[in-house]
Amino acid sequence: MVFSLRNKLSAHWKDLGRWGVQVIGKGFFEFTFSSLEDLKRVRSIGSWNLSLGFIKFFAWTRDFSPNTQQNTSAQVWVKFYGVPQEYWRKRILFAIVSSIGTPICTDIATAKPVWEKNIWPICENFS
Repeated sequence: MVFSLRNKLSAHWKDLGRWGVQVIGKGFFEFTFSSLEDLKRVRSIGSWNLSLGFIKFFAWTRDFSPNTQQNTSAQVWVKFYGVPQEYWRKRILFAIVSSIGTPICTDIATAKPVWEKNIWPICENFS
């Protein structure tokens, strides 16, 4: 698992100095960085999209133990039905979603600019 995580993060962190990761249990990992600047850059993003999921960073706290941690949040997919097209903007959708939680990303179709979306039905048979 660490090998896969390291490979995915390496694609995002190409310009960082040396860094390491190790599993500490219950889905938690400990990261080390060779410079304070690299640590600050990674932490400034907050969470990273790794295609199959997200990884969220938080500062280490004294006496942290993964065994005593209780999950207080979960990633969920929110699907809106009947939203008029003029609201299909990331900024607007994030504003709506922020009423129930912290938005992370949109899917590929939603992220496309309006002019690239296939909004008209394609008909092959013309009478």
